[in-house]
Amino acid sequence: MEDHGASLGAGVGDMMAPALISVHPDGSCVVVAIGAGLRIFDLLRNEQVVVSDETVPARHGEAIRAISFNDKGNFFSSAGDDKLVKLWNTESWSCIKTIRLPKKVTSVAFSKDSKWVLFADKFGAVYTLPTAVKEEKDEPAQLLAHCCSIITDLEVTSEGKYIVTSDRDFKIRVSVFPADPLKGAPEIWSYCLGHTSFVTCTAFVGSQTSGQQLLVSGSGDSTVRLWDYKTGKMLHVFDTNELEAVRDDKTVDCAARAVIGLSVSPDGSIVAVLLERFTGVLLLEYDDLGKRLKHLQSIILSEHVVPTSLAFDVASRLWIVAGAAESIELGDQLVTPEEAAAAEARAQMTAKMAVAHVRLIVRCSGAVGQDAEKAAHYELSEKESMLGGEALLSTLEGGRADSGEVAVAAEAAEQAMRKLMSKRQYTLQERENRKRFRNDKKFERNEV
Repeated sequence: MEDHGASLGAGVGDMMAPALISVHPDGSCVVVAIGAGLRIFDLLRNEQVVVSDETVPARHGEAIRAISFNDKGNFFSSAGDDKLVKLWNTESWSCIKTIRLPKKVTSVAFSKDSKWVLFADKFGAVYTLPTAVKEEKDEPAQLLAHCCSIITDLEVTSEGKYIVTSDRDFKIRVSVFPADPLKGAPEIWSYCLGHTSFVTCTAFVGSQTSGQQLLVSGSGDSTVRLWDYKTGKMLHVFDTNELEAVRDDKTVDCAARAVIGLSVSPDGSIVAVLLERFTGVLLLEYDDLGKRLKHLQSIILSEHVVPTSLAFDVASRLWIVAGAAESIELGDQLVTPEEAAAAEARAQMTAKMAVAHVRLIVRCSGAVGQDAEKAAHYELSEKESMLGGEALLSTLEGGRADSGEVAVAAEAAEQAMRKLMSKRQYTLQERENRKRFRNDKKFERNEV
């Protein structure tokens, strides 16, 4: 993997990490990760959730980059730049496992039987860990690798037979989920090739019960593509640049906006799309008969902030968050426990002070006659009528969510993402310096 710096030491403030949002499978709680912090709101009790963590380290020390519930909702995982993967029991919201990887973590997912948590890193490797608590120490086992290319997303198919991974080098790989994950996943089933820029996100459309689900993917080439992932065949290309709402949004002076987020409704029929520097959400409809994606609706946020993450809940409501926090990095140098604790405290304070916007998009109620078409449309819920009310907003937004401040932070996070996904060209001298200061290489001094 090629990174963006040739020097050693801590880097503070040189990156921004986007806010992420996830909803419990039964809709009972909403989680926002911003910086190194988790903000959780219980919709049934209408109150903030306080987590407990007696593992070591007991808190994330750098930005969280991936969060996920398992299908049953009894597990939740968070992971990120501190190379930590934390597994949480959602009944008590206590952390039951913490492990550290050699590289920063970019994505997490669970097996369909909930026996395994999977996580991918910046070096292109995917690891797995059993969710069961054991007396002996758990060690992650490597499942597969992408040859030093940053893995951007990780998904498991609805029937649990395949692992889908996407990366910075334009490709999507479909691997067979092994009978014994501890022995790796060496069997590659197919590749989905066709994107002309880095792939950012993937999801599945269609009914889970039919067994005929297809894959959708988003990319830096501004397209959302539809795939038969079992054969690797590309079925349709939806170019977001062709939409009037995107062309009319003047917040960015570039021909191509990266697709930065995807979420699919529970029935598999609606694909919600986030675009780089676009102050709204695109809703695409999946045509199962024609195997195509069609534009359904464009929803523009009145605050003119760019959403950074989104997630459908079980009732087909679409939750979106806009925001980012400064990523405080320790780097790979050796530090004392006191220095590590101080950096962790700074990261937690930065996360606590970060502000975000949380909004809810709801499906319009059904109608008859001439208004029947409205049944397929969505509308932005007013802030005053948000599910969870002021208590939810106070918990998830983190204080006074000034739209200007949120917009600037979100833009900085997108620029950081662009920087990470675009391979840097190095001079000969820079390459030599990078070889000398590789953090996985030991040097011995010759005594004179």
